[in-house]
Amino acid sequence: MLTKNAQILVPTDFSAPSNHALEYAETFAKAFDATLHLAHVIQEIEYTEEWGNVYTKLKEVREMVEEQSRQKLHALQERLTANGINSTLVIAHGRPDVVLKEYIEKHGISLVIIGTSGKRGVEHFVLGSTTERLLRSASCPVLAVRMKQHSS
Repeated sequence: MLTKNAQILVPTDFSAPSNHALEYAETFAKAFDATLHLAHVIQEIEYTEEWGNVYTKLKEVREMVEEQSRQKLHALQERLTANGINSTLVIAHGRPDVVLKEYIEKHGISLVIIGTSGKRGVEHFVLGSTTERLLRSASCPVLAVRMKQHSS
């Protein structure tokens, strides 16, 4: 049950579905005077120093991705602050569902609000679904927010 001063985790990959989920989370945050934990998980690339020059370039790319992610999170946080919503920013590395599950347990998260892209078939099989894995393993409720499909 969600109570006043709840802790709500909002994972983001900065996509349209993630932004849509954040809109839902803002409504919950206002209603329950909750703190939003905006989390972006960067999946690690496995590499070793034997890769030589490639190793150096991958380290540079990792740093660049992390800095861009930090800037995007800060922009979201500024918007939330302007709307009177408390937030915490998280950048982590690893497999998203595993990292998020650990974060939920460590920080007493009451609710996860996460976007879903609605991928199906081979694309879903190949890419998997962080949302689906969290629905199955999280120790708190998970609200999966799907964007409206536009009909032609």
